[in-house]
Amino acid sequence: MRNLKTIENKVKTILKKNEDARNDDMVLYLALCNLCLKDAGAIPLAEIMTQHRSLGLPSFESVSRTRRKLQAKHPELAGSRPVQKLRTTGEKAYRKYAKE
Repeated sequence: MRNLKTIENKVKTILKKNEDARNDDMVLYLALCNLCLKDAGAIPLAEIMTQHRSLGLPSFESVSRTRRKLQAKHPELAGSRPVQKLRTTGEKAYRKYAKE
């Protein structure tokens, strides 16, 4: 999963099919794990998070960034209005925090 285009294609596929994944990066990451790994649900979370590279999974941050890029490019893949508002508010709060 080192190839960012591969990540992008998989994330886009998930976002097209799964509305919950559009609203929640944890749901998106779970769907990606299930897409990439057979029986991903049987693997302990700690193992997935600490061994993601050896399991062939991208980092959580890469998936989140890819989701943001795709949603900016393809508005039809955006989350619900309330989630969009929360993300905008959170981004503003983070920018303020980062400047301190």
